[in-house]
Amino acid sequence: MLYIQKGEKSRIPPKFRPINNLCAHIYDQLTEIFTQEHYKKLTNTDIPIDRKNQILIKEFESRKLHALDWLAENKLDKELTNVLTKHIVLSVVSDFVNFMYESMNCAKNGKFTVAYALLRKPLTDELLLLEQILYDKDDFIKRFYHQGESIDYDPSNSKLDKRKIIRNALATLNPKAFFTEDLIYQLRYDKSCAAGINGISNHALHIVTQDKNYRTSKQNLNFVFSVDKDHQDYLCHYYYFVPYLLMYSVAIVDEIIFSFLPEEDFQNLKAVKAFRRIVGFLLWTEKTKTESKKRNTMLMKTLEDVLNFDCLNCKHNNRLKRADYELFFETEFLLCEKCFESILISKKSMKPIHDFIGLLK
Repeated sequence: MLYIQKGEKSRIPPKFRPINNLCAHIYDQLTEIFTQEHYKKLTNTDIPIDRKNQILIKEFESRKLHALDWLAENKLDKELTNVLTKHIVLSVVSDFVNFMYESMNCAKNGKFTVAYALLRKPLTDELLLLEQILYDKDDFIKRFYHQGESIDYDPSNSKLDKRKIIRNALATLNPKAFFTEDLIYQLRYDKSCAAGINGISNHALHIVTQDKNYRTSKQNLNFVFSVDKDHQDYLCHYYYFVPYLLMYSVAIVDEIIFSFLPEEDFQNLKAVKAFRRIVGFLLWTEKTKTESKKRNTMLMKTLEDVLNFDCLNCKHNNRLKRADYELFFETEFLLCEKCFESILISKKSMKPIHDFIGLLK
């Protein structure tokens, strides 16, 4: 388990455990896609067969022709894009969560060389694919399937404008108020950024590095001679940028998958997940020395002052306090302070959350 239970022995110092547990909860927002029944709609796409106007039906039904090729032959481009997008997203996210789990588990156990080494693929390569799919899935499927040359969708292709891809993804994201193009780009791709993943993950992957931005110091080997102070630096660094990029990654994934789940219940679920990340983000920034700490502390106070929920059971109007939001982040429950029944049980009770998220576009 990634979550550190109260009283559990851990190599992580107490001050970092709440941030570790925040990451564990955000990680669970990804894995629920594969474990909860209502997401199974993502694995199916119903496409009626028109025997009068479509070709190669017998070849398709006898499985001599792949479903994607049958869709292409019948020029069902929209259907092909939707089927393939869902398949790619679920496959990439499955791989993403495997790498992130092992990285966070290694960090939890103080194995930072491995923790950093495992972050490269999910946060620099796979996330970049998901950002492109979010902004323009038709263009991505064109490059991936119709053109089919791996160079055209290779995340390491120098012709890809990574900053523009991030900008486009942010333009599509809702809510996006806590994410900035510059910080996301610097943390993932800027070799000169001391807080970024590039230099330290290269140190984790290579025993000696010669790049001027992260050259191995004289008479040293990367990570091998780490002392207690180094481990403290790793803790501070890892639990600074991983929560931020993890929350951003989940926001990207949710924006994609819920575009295929337009029903009201799913949109309410999307809003609850987003609101939980917002609360988690505010709790995280209060525990870290980020530039936006003061602003986000004020936003938490705004949450307490502005948001209120009517209990459908006892009709009591609830103005929630910090403890209520901490409970919500841990459990996804908001309880009436008078009768202790769940508040978020109807379209009406969800309106304050939808309205608040709308303010953060």
